[in-house]
Amino acid sequence: MTTSDLLQQIRKNLEKRRLEIAEDMVDGRMADMNAYHKNVGISEGLMQASEVIRETLKKLNEEDV
Repeated sequence: MTTSDLLQQIRKNLEKRRLEIAEDMVDGRMADMNAYHKNVGISEGLMQASEVIRETLKKLNEEDV
């Protein structure tokens, strides 16, 4: 497995977890408003991490050219 493959898999897993959180929110599985706010923050963090990985992959691909 290459570094790019590993980063792609991590990014895929981050997106999967973010979607699971979104489904929980839509389905009303948040215990209270604090849980809702916590999960909004977690989701934002996952999105930012995914973006960092995307940018890193882009830079790796540019270096390979």
